[in-house]
Amino acid sequence: MTVPSGTTLRRRTSAAALAFGIAAASLAQEAVTLERALAEALAANARLPVPALDVTVASERAKEARAERWLKVAVEGDFIYAPPGYAEPLTNLGEARLQAVVRQPIYAGGALKAAVARAGAGEDAARARYRLARKDLELEVRSRFSELVQARAEIEIRRTGLEQLETYRSSLRSRQASGQGVAADVLKTDVRFDLEQADLLDAQARADEARLSLNDLMGREPAAPLVLEALPEPAAPKDADPSGWQSAPEIEAAEATARSAAADSTIAQAERRPRLFLSADAGFLTNDTTHLNARFWDRFWRDAGYSFTLVFAWPVWDFGAARARIAQANLGLQQARLQLEVEKRDAQLAWEKARAARDRIYAQIALLSRAVPDAQDSYLQTESRYRGGTASALDVLEAHAAAVDAAVRRSDAVARYRIAEAALLRWGSP
Repeated sequence: MTVPSGTTLRRRTSAAALAFGIAAASLAQEAVTLERALAEALAANARLPVPALDVTVASERAKEARAERWLKVAVEGDFIYAPPGYAEPLTNLGEARLQAVVRQPIYAGGALKAAVARAGAGEDAARARYRLARKDLELEVRSRFSELVQARAEIEIRRTGLEQLETYRSSLRSRQASGQGVAADVLKTDVRFDLEQADLLDAQARADEARLSLNDLMGREPAAPLVLEALPEPAAPKDADPSGWQSAPEIEAAEATARSAAADSTIAQAERRPRLFLSADAGFLTNDTTHLNARFWDRFWRDAGYSFTLVFAWPVWDFGAARARIAQANLGLQQARLQLEVEKRDAQLAWEKARAARDRIYAQIALLSRAVPDAQDSYLQTESRYRGGTASALDVLEAHAAAVDAAVRRSDAVARYRIAEAALLRWGSP
């Protein structure tokens, strides 16, 4: 058996360590799918807990409003000390009370029922705002994901273009070194090469910006590296439901606000209606607290009983305060209904724009998909003709620019198509 030398052993060890490091890095940088990015953003994003707490608060308010319609039980007591000479017939020389009291509203002009409706509408509005925040987050994640994929695709396109330009420039410099008069062609190629490098740096900057934003949306460290799984090629757009925009969360929130305003109007009008309340108590009630002796305690425990009270109230005149509150509530209701109409029109407009953009961009993708290979073939043919002396360097550079531009425009169209689809989901899906 041959024993490897120390140098060979070190090389094998280094190679194994390098392979292990690459494998570990690949495991650590597992490609993130769009579905995983959405799940992480929904679970870890800092924006969603606030509207989620609003839903919880609104739910508790709804419970409170429903409870106000039913009887309340309380244990009450008081001790009044009134010495002799202080209106003894009225004060009974003081009073001591310990009672269980039950109160039940019988009729409040519809105010209690309207309060329940208002609280329910507030809960629906809070849920709609949470859905709105969630949809906005999903739209932003989808947009940043598509932008990052597009920017990285553009980086690869421009790097390939730079490699082609470098090969072409090397051949020019070889011809220049052999004494051919191609100095002007070399200079034009150098300028084109520098411009392509500048465009590459711009694409890298956009990729970094999209990566930072997407990491932040997912709850990760913004500067952390991020590997994305490639998205499938765009499929032909399907016919969208013309009424899909009606499920937009803005409309749902506006409808809930309108219901809440209608309940406010009912509550304001109920102030001018009669009210009827029933209360009952049972316990101990005695008088003469000026002599705290054994007879007082005997009387206190002896004076046990119960009573019922029926309270009726009907506001008659308040200098127009109730009328003003009713007018305010009605104006608020009118305003809420107008805002609902505005939200409907805005949602329909945004949805129609997204649908039109998706269909138009897909047509662009179809055109550019044919243009990209044609532009690349044109560049190769033009370069070949240049070598044969039947084309100029300017023709080569123009053909190269057209090939790179077609590929970049297609990748940009694909990203815009995915963002338009995300906008349709934002405005139209339930």
